[in-house]
Amino acid sequence: MLPLLLVLTGGIVQIGTVIATKHTLIQVGRDLGRWAATQDADDCLVFGTETPSSIAVRADEIAVQSRLMGYVATSWRTAFTSYDYGPIPDEPPTGPGVEVSWLRVGGADCPPQDSLAATFVTVRLAHEAPVLVPGLDLLLASLPGLGSDGAVLITTSAQFRMEPQAEPADPGT
Repeated sequence: MLPLLLVLTGGIVQIGTVIATKHTLIQVGRDLGRWAATQDADDCLVFGTETPSSIAVRADEIAVQSRLMGYVATSWRTAFTSYDYGPIPDEPPTGPGVEVSWLRVGGADCPPQDSLAATFVTVRLAHEAPVLVPGLDLLLASLPGLGSDGAVLITTSAQFRMEPQAEPADPGT
């Protein structure tokens, strides 16, 4: 009976870890998308492609502040992909990282100059949830699509509309 109870307890602990990590990753993705949508950049492509990307640096900062389980500081800074004005691919990533793309609707500038045309920023994060139960990683490694070394790869994405920057108030009025 004891081995069965240990397996059940270990499974419950592992499922709880994955769920908690997924919830934190979702919040990191939302915070990152919200931050990226409010940045004032001359050109969104330049904003996303500098080395290291300010988006990846900010994702790293948010993940560390959020205490994302299993996240190693600065690891997303080198695992960054910008799809510029193309869509993020439908197929999920094969490893941890940060992906970003911009979508301009109706010939909008990026960032937008007014509210007549829309520009959207989409971010997708991938992270490997830690495996806490000894030996479970060996079992998971035999299952396809779970990430490298039997880790559970989880992803989230967030899309936000970029709003035009507010004009500074005229001090003479």
